[in-house]
Amino acid sequence: MKSKFSFLSFCIKRLSLILILLFNCIVLFAQEAEKAKEIEGADAVREEIQRYMGYEPVMPRYLTLPYDATTNTNVHGPFVDIGYLFLALIPVIFLFGFRKKPLFGIVSMVLLLAMLYISIGSGKIFTENQFLNTTAFNAEKAEAALNTFPTNFIKPVYSWVNSSYGGIAQFFKKQSGNEDGFTYPFLFLFFILLLFLIRQRTLEHNSTRRIFVLFITFFTFMWMLLTAGIIWYGYPMIALSILLILSSIEPKKEEEVTQKVIRGIGLLAVFGFVVLSLNYRLSNYMTKHNEVMASQLFDIGELKYQSGRQNKKQVLDGFFQGGINEALEKINQNDKDLIYRVGTVLPFFVEKNDSRVFMDNQLQNFERLRVHYNDKNTLIEVLKVAGYKYIFVDLLTYSVDKTPEKTLENKYREFMRVLYQNPKVALMATNRRINKSTDPQKPQPEYGVFGAPLPGFHGNYAIFEILD
Repeated sequence: MKSKFSFLSFCIKRLSLILILLFNCIVLFAQEAEKAKEIEGADAVREEIQRYMGYEPVMPRYLTLPYDATTNTNVHGPFVDIGYLFLALIPVIFLFGFRKKPLFGIVSMVLLLAMLYISIGSGKIFTENQFLNTTAFNAEKAEAALNTFPTNFIKPVYSWVNSSYGGIAQFFKKQSGNEDGFTYPFLFLFFILLLFLIRQRTLEHNSTRRIFVLFITFFTFMWMLLTAGIIWYGYPMIALSILLILSSIEPKKEEEVTQKVIRGIGLLAVFGFVVLSLNYRLSNYMTKHNEVMASQLFDIGELKYQSGRQNKKQVLDGFFQGGINEALEKINQNDKDLIYRVGTVLPFFVEKNDSRVFMDNQLQNFERLRVHYNDKNTLIEVLKVAGYKYIFVDLLTYSVDKTPEKTLENKYREFMRVLYQNPKVALMATNRRINKSTDPQKPQPEYGVFGAPLPGFHGNYAIFEILD
């Protein structure tokens, strides 16, 4: 009894110290955020970082993080896809000891269901080959979706959330918004309640296991609070959770047949998850870009290069058509010419790219220049005087903008206006193809940036040269 009391006292003291430090950090963060509002171009952080977390009111923004991180509600792509395990682990942790402590189990499950309800209401559903806000979803709009068992099960859930979440969303919008005085106290109280429930679950375990579980809980809370939903900061949390599951299903002496079956199912589930995740990571499943590539486990161009069937120039021309090799050859002739980069991976092929390339992915620096130099010719002249000779542009920069105000999209549009018909710049290479013909019956496709792109030839890069 004394050892249990000492352990609990130790945890409470350490937790109190941690909470005090966290409160101080949050106060300092809020003060810096107020100062940041006065800084020119400060919306770049909101465009790049907050898109992983979402732009809903601050309270649901935090409560929906486990769901958003699992379903990729805010940012889509394989680099943020972690599968179902993260969301599945949360209720599994609470189920430990449910039979012996049913009251705590009921309380925790009610809280989790409430979080899931808010998450679905603030999230999106993928239907008819597009992401649709849950609040705009109803059964009629889902008729064209696949008629499978999972979709038939999920449809009524989303329809019910759609019809009942409107008042709650309005409450969050009015009472919380982008800032409020109760979200962070609520999160800390929720965290303390979480620790209490987990402690009740682990009373019969040894001190090592209890400390391990508490550490995972604390790490998860820190990830939710401080990392804005960027998933790779939470990888240790997932790895440690898997180790916890494996340690929980380890064989014991004189175990019953039921326990052996449960342990076998658990090991099989973990093994299946690892194998399927590995296959998923290796697969090119982006069918909307290239159906042939999506059917292949490995990229053909990469295999040809590794096997010596194609050289570097041939592989580059396969990935980036439109004169990429000729442009890079000229750019690499003088390794002192600077490059102004807006997105794109092309600087990887530039010699001395660590010192020559200036990255302005959110166009924060461009916005500062545009405020001071309204004339586009003058702005290009300023870049030239600063030593810049080339401009690399990702033609899909605007597509990463998830802000309600579309601030990045507006900056990108202004940036392209500076380049449009500017006598001080010349297009060197691009894989976008446009129609130069005014006769719809006689199209004249050619490589170019400004103009309506041909279907399937939007392109993803452009290289401009600043003329002397």
